[in-house]
This record gives sequence, C-alpha cells and structure tokens, in this order.
Amino acid sequence: MPVTAVLGGQWGDEGKGKIIDYLSGEADVVARFQGGSNAGHTILVGNKEIILHQIPTGILREGIICILGNGMVIDPINLLREINDVESTGVNTDGRIFLSLNAHAVTPVHKFLDAYNEKKAGEKAIGTTRRGIGPAYTDKIRRTGIRIRDIENSSLLREKMQAQLDAVATFIEDVTDEEINSLKNEVKEFYRACEKVKKYIADTFNLIHEYIGEGKNIILEGAQGTLLDIDHGTYPYVTSSNTISGNICCGLGIPPGKIDKIIGVFKAYNTRVGAGPFPTEQRNRYGEHLQQRGYEFGATTRRKRRCGWFDAELARFAVKINGFDYIALTKFDVLDGLEEIKICTHYKNGRYPDVDLDVAEPVYETLPGWKGSVRDIRNFSDLPEEAIKFIRKIEDLLSTPIKIISTGKERNQIISME
Repeated sequence: MPVTAVLGGQWGDEGKGKIIDYLSGEADVVARFQGGSNAGHTILVGNKEIILHQIPTGILREGIICILGNGMVIDPINLLREINDVESTGVNTDGRIFLSLNAHAVTPVHKFLDAYNEKKAGEKAIGTTRRGIGPAYTDKIRRTGIRIRDIENSSLLREKMQAQLDAVATFIEDVTDEEINSLKNEVKEFYRACEKVKKYIADTFNLIHEYIGEGKNIILEGAQGTLLDIDHGTYPYVTSSNTISGNICCGLGIPPGKIDKIIGVFKAYNTRVGAGPFPTEQRNRYGEHLQQRGYEFGATTRRKRRCGWFDAELARFAVKINGFDYIALTKFDVLDGLEEIKICTHYKNGRYPDVDLDVAEPVYETLPGWKGSVRDIRNFSDLPEEAIKFIRKIEDLLSTPIKIISTGKERNQIISME
C-alpha cells in the first residue's frame, strides 16, 4: 500500500466509503485529515447499512486503528452516538480510535450559528449540513476555538464555552430566551460527552509517524470532494476546509514525500447536494433515472441529490490538482438500462476554473448504453462491450487509468484491475 490517499473528485458523495472499505482489507491504519460530521460514508455490511460521519471507515474492519487528525473539527456528542452505533453491530472499538490533541471541537453554539445563518440567508443560503462545521472553522481561524486538548482541562473548557454563549446573547439581537435556555441544556450534554471522549485523545502526530516508520499500511481518508474545496471549489458553494491532496500534510502533520499513492474516486455520473452551479445537471428523465436508480439522497442531510452526466472538464481539474495516480469509478451499475449515455468532454466557452460555471456550455459525446446489469460481473473483460467503451473513453479524457470499478452496494461488487 503503504501510505495511500483516497479522495473524492467531484462534489462529495462519490462512494469513497465503499472504496476505502474495500482497500482497508489490507490496511493497518485509516486516518482522516479534514471535515467533521458533515461527511457521510455509507457502508453495507451484510444486510446492515452503516453511515459513518466522523470515524474513519476502517473501524468496520477488525483491528484497524482509526485516527481523527488535527485538521478535523470533531463533534463530541455526535462522535459518541456514532461509536455506540458502530458497537451495536458487534464491532469492538476499544483502543482503536484516536483524536488529535490539536483538532477543534464543534460545540452546540456552532450548530446553532450554522442553522441561524442559513435561516437568515433565506434564498441565498448555501445549503450547509447545519452540523456547525463552518462556525467551528471560523473560530479556529479567529484563534478563539476550543481544541480537543482543552477538553482535558475542565475549567478552561467551561471558560471558553461560556464565552461562546455570551457572544450569542450579546451579538445576535433576535435570539430568544427559549433558544438560549435550549442552548444551555445542549451545552450540559456537550460537557458530558467531552468527559467520555477524553479517553480517545492522543498525540496523533507522533503516532502516525511511528506507524509510517514501521511500514504500516495506511489509508488517508478524504471527506467531501475536490469541487467543495474552500480555495479551489465552486465558491461560495463549498465546504469550510481544503479537501484536496495538498491538505493531507496540514491535516495530519505528515510531509508530502511520505504519501505513496493518491486514488481519486468518481461516480460514473455527477451529483450535487444543495445550491451551486452544476453544468451537466439533467432535470429530465435521465436525471430521474440516475436519482432513483442510484438512490441519491445525502447520507448526512437526506436531501435529494441533483444528478447529471459525467463532467470530464471538472474531472480533469480534479486529476491535475490532486495528482491522482489512478481512478476508482463507482455507481457504474446505475447506468444499466440507459439507451444512451452522455459524457461532457469539455466546455464550449472555456476551461475550469477560468470559466464561470453558471454560464458554462457543456459539449457532450453520446455513447450507446448496454442491456442487462453489470452488478454480478467481477472481471473487466466480461463487461458489455458498450460498458468497456465508456470506461476507456473516461480514461482517455482524463489521461488516467481506472483500476477499480464498483458495480453495486455490496462489499464484493467490485471489479479490480490493479
């Protein structure tokens, strides 16, 4: 392996969880480096669907160490719920979860502010998950945040938390007494959760460097996707962290030279949750086919995802900025039964990021669809001829090989060409 990054190449929801779960069969460690509970990785284990928001996907494989890096914003309340959900499936998490001392905490005030800001924005709302991610990163940049290491100092934690409550009461004029009282109750739950997560706090910087030095197989797990990057995505309709490969080093404290391989995960089509430009969106029967066959609902918000054709212009950008060594293509079975499939090869009026995506004019190439289903196929050569042509066309457009194809939700519905 030994240090492999797995990142999303689109607007998130690419199926990174499925690919990481597949790869983690040979892993010793899985580490996240950014984001928080706004992520939603859905894994099907047996007949049970498990959605992970903060804990790395490797937790579902016996013995794998899971690290939540310093670049994350961690919600102690939701983390405990997630640990309980995982353990209810029979998974033992003891001694396997480690939280970075220098990660920041998401508090009830952050979640309140997230929802408040979205409500005030009205029709101009970005469409956040309302998990408090943006306000938590805001406090981090303002140098007023609560770090995970602060949880170990009860008096300091309460002092910083009270400052957040006072700020809400002082600066938000239309906050009601009922809302303040509700917040205070949530803060009490936050304190209780902090007490319970203390045992997971660790010096993850030295821990991951020890694992690298020992030659452990390590997967670096990305959340969201390239096009949601705060600097390089479709701003302002983005997340509040850097989602690209360049942020791995910052979010975990490892140098670039220690990363051996970077895998980009793409759906065989494009989806997007919430507001923002989407050049290849299909508000027609094709979009309905993709939405219904792909069961496209946000793992975190349950909002219906917008669907459209594969956008090679944006995918090329993702390949370049992340340095993908190869691609894992997911949701390939969703294309089953379509009489024709379109791929946006480029834009008529410019290249991303120079072109304004609100006015981008996609140029499509139409390929024939295929009959039957690819779900039970395990060898690339057994795919329908039309399906192989689709794969080869994407490889050609992105100048990058596709080495993993996911053909369904089950763990074993994978075609590997590694």
